Amino acid sequence: MVFVFIAAAVVAIAIAIVHAVRRHQRAEVARARTVAGRHGLHVDVSKQQPPAHFDFDLFDRGHSKQVRYQMWRDGEPDSVFQYRYTTGSGDSSRTYRLTGAQVVVPFRGPHLSIANETWWTRVKRVVGMRDIEIESPAFNERYHVRSDDERFAVTLLDHEMIAFMLSPSSGMGTVTFEFNGDRMLCYGDQVELEHLPAMLDWTQAARGQLPEVLGEWYPR
Repeated sequence: MVFVFIAAAVVAIAIAIVHAVRRHQRAEVARARTVAGRHGLHVDVSKQQPPAHFDFDLFDRGHSKQVRYQMWRDGEPDSVFQYRYTTGSGDSSRTYRLTGAQVVVPFRGPHLSIANETWWTRVKRVVGMRDIEIESPAFNERYHVRSDDERFAVTLLDHEMIAFMLSPSSGMGTVTFEFNGDRMLCYGDQVELEHLPAMLDWTQAARGQLPEVLGEWYPR
């Protein structure tokens, strides 16, 4: 009798949890639609894989990859979204939750990433695994730059772009920049749904910091 009572209690708790999760999910979808409508954006609330044509390092990491709450303006290819992926399995698994925005840029360049300098990237530099360094010690101390085309990296990181990257407006290392083809991806820790439109606006403004000469040297 006691066993039956315990089993019934466990089932009741499980059902309650399922209903609570579903309520939360419905409320989150409603929030996303409200936010998008308030800012004149379209929103896709479905869970999707990263688009195949977005060839960025971020989307090569881990498994169980999921794009959700992608928002965009009518007639524009730029968008902002929530993203998650998992590494490892079982007790050693870890899920990363990020917010990203991708925008079209006026050139077609090779892959390049600008990320926050970490302990590990400093170690690799010490043992001779050199990344690309710019003529700015402050920039090199804060950021780690990788690209197959050093000329592209040096051209992109001109004095104005370096000044932007070292200013509070850039996020000061909290945002990773990736370039490939005619796209720029910016991503960092996940933000609330209400801040997705601001992330899209910020990424589009960051695009305006890119040197115009890139369009001549690396035409689309």
